[in-house]
Amino acid sequence: MENTSAAVQVKPGAGIQTWSMNIAPVNPLNPVMLGALTHCLNAAIADKSVSAIVLTSSQKVFSAGGDARWMGQLLSERGPDGLVNQFNETMDIFRELCLALRNSPLLVIAALNGHTLAGGLELAAACDLRFAADSERLQIGVPEMDLFGAMPSGGGGAQFIGRLMGPTRALQFILDAKPVSPKAAFEAGLVDRLYDAGVLLSETESFAEAVARKAGRIGIAAAKRAIFGGAELPLASAMALDHSVHWDAMRRGNFRDGAVQFVKRFG
Repeated sequence: MENTSAAVQVKPGAGIQTWSMNIAPVNPLNPVMLGALTHCLNAAIADKSVSAIVLTSSQKVFSAGGDARWMGQLLSERGPDGLVNQFNETMDIFRELCLALRNSPLLVIAALNGHTLAGGLELAAACDLRFAADSERLQIGVPEMDLFGAMPSGGGGAQFIGRLMGPTRALQFILDAKPVSPKAAFEAGLVDRLYDAGVLLSETESFAEAVARKAGRIGIAAAKRAIFGGAELPLASAMALDHSVHWDAMRRGNFRDGAVQFVKRFG
């Protein structure tokens, strides 16, 4: 396994990379973790052989969000105002990372193999898909309103969660601030697939590899742009975007070879 840093371990696969967050015990989203994830994303985008990313954890927790130890050090050194100012600056970096993940030409799948809370859920929500271990002991939620009287917005989580759940369900979820099981998260639209914990990572990697093989980076980027970008537009504008992206991807992607094989098989 190739280590890009102590914070994130990167394992190459067939057209994919698996990133395992690795800061014990709860993968806090502190400057070290955010820097490591940003570095990994930039490196993956620069590597044209990579079309998909599986983001998971080597710890028992996927991520529990903010780093209480780091925040305590800031409070001791700079006082409450200094803590708030530095925290906001760091969350600006987190927000840029979340947007970069969503806007990247890569398929990014979060494999939620442990508790996914606060900023951890914001990070997962910014990914393109979320597959989770089907365990009643695993908690998924945003407790910020209970902890701080504030919404989970460090990484733009309110926006990503709102788009996944719908506005009123997301508002209730954020205000209630109580974690839910993976099954409940699946039913609410926060999670896209459930797997037994023992096969979660292998199934997620297999899915990512299959998509990378048949679609490649061009096909994936086109699908993301058409679906995510189109969802923000009126239908007529979305159809125009879809047309432009679709034909560009057909010209540059795998369609030509696929069409030849299709005709040989069925023509």
